[in-house]
Amino acid sequence: MKRIILSAAILTLITACAGIGGGGSAKVVEPTAITNAKTFTGQNTVLIGEFSVTFVTFDKTSATAKSSMFSSDTGYASSAIRAKLDGVPDEVMQSITDAAYKDFTTGLRANGYTIGDDSALTGNPTWQKIKYDDSPRKTTSSFKMVTGGSREDATFAPTGKKLISKNIGGMLPYQAYDAAGQLQVPIINANYVVHFVYFGSETEYRSNAYSDIKGAEYSAEVSVGQGIQVVPGSGINWIRGVTSTFNDPNGQLLIQAPVVIPGAYGKSEDSTSGLQKAANVFSSVLGAVSGGSSSAKDINIMANPNEYKAKASAALTEANKRLLGALAAAR
Repeated sequence: MKRIILSAAILTLITACAGIGGGGSAKVVEPTAITNAKTFTGQNTVLIGEFSVTFVTFDKTSATAKSSMFSSDTGYASSAIRAKLDGVPDEVMQSITDAAYKDFTTGLRANGYTIGDDSALTGNPTWQKIKYDDSPRKTTSSFKMVTGGSREDATFAPTGKKLISKNIGGMLPYQAYDAAGQLQVPIINANYVVHFVYFGSETEYRSNAYSDIKGAEYSAEVSVGQGIQVVPGSGINWIRGVTSTFNDPNGQLLIQAPVVIPGAYGKSEDSTSGLQKAANVFSSVLGAVSGGSSSAKDINIMANPNEYKAKASAALTEANKRLLGALAAAR
């Protein structure tokens, strides 16, 4: 007999932890990570090529428990949860972005940097070849009926500015690096990703085949909780020229440990459709026979826009402080 446990939970408040696991000391994650530190040294004047904030509005996670790779047991338990943010209009996200940009430029100057005039970029023939997207740039889900959807988000530039069109994989176009080499002034591209929830997951597989008649047990649990974070990988691309085989003049200064502002900012509701609930029940019944079962749950968070704005702004302010302090230290 196989026992399958599926679970999905909604949390309204999550407290940030330094690590996860049983006894012993949790691994400490440094707040920021720097790449090619030498390229930041001795630089006091910068240009800002782009500043953007990406707000995640839909995301999902899943957990699957199954037997070890060397086992002939094909049973499993899989649980998924999908979360959607509602109630935060574009105007609020734009306001958050504008405030974050103002804080960023103020922080640069407070840390001893001079920000060059935009005309240095707009007047450069190579930079002029760069293509732009209108702000906001929105990403919608693909294959939603089949896979449950992919992450959805909206990326904003400060009011009056546009977003650089990226190459495949989100890479900056070649012209940005070429122009930086010509201008001989570092160009900063700062990009932040603000997520609206925390996901958690836990799986367990336990085989009792040789000790009793229960066979294998599977447990897969996922959870989602309200709270704002600036996610790892957000930060600064420091551009100084084209990379060659023997020389890389560019660097990165990125958030490594997430900037966490915990706490609820709206109302969480179970929005799982009747069709999905029926599929969950069918899978559970089938799983009792086949030894494999899966379930999915949809959560809709109706945000209070003012509370969301306060938490997102606090997270971005802390991210700016963390990155600009590290930038000044690297100089």
